[in-house]
Amino acid sequence: MKFLLPHRFKIIGTIIAPLGFGLWLAMQSGLITKVLVLIFGGHLTASPYHIINVAVAIISFFSFLLGIFFLTFSRENIEDEMVQRTRLDSFQVAALGQIIVIIAGFVFMLFNGDPGESGMMVFFIILVFQFWLSFIIRFNYILHVKYRQ
Repeated sequence: MKFLLPHRFKIIGTIIAPLGFGLWLAMQSGLITKVLVLIFGGHLTASPYHIINVAVAIISFFSFLLGIFFLTFSRENIEDEMVQRTRLDSFQVAALGQIIVIIAGFVFMLFNGDPGESGMMVFFIILVFQFWLSFIIRFNYILHVKYRQ
């Protein structure tokens, strides 16, 4: 591919993707609010906690996505035809997996009824993450585990 980032972005992506995901999980579990209450006590109203939680959610979500982008679109140390072919095959497998998840999700909704707006949002977020994570896992497995043997 012509438009790949330098290899150092893969290292940056390896760091910020898990940090963003961990921070997002901490926010979802209420850990951020608990830490804020410990630091500031009960002196603040609920509104600043909500604003901080929303800000942490936005920052963590987009840092996770940026990390995934860096992991996906950065060069390997040696970028040859085998790496390019493995990248293409991994994109195809990820797309096939996403189609399977879409069909299974809609069949599930057919039998279980309307999941509502929040259920659909979660479904589409899962679709996006499933595609990129399955690409990254397969690409790195094939490149670094299978071909090293």
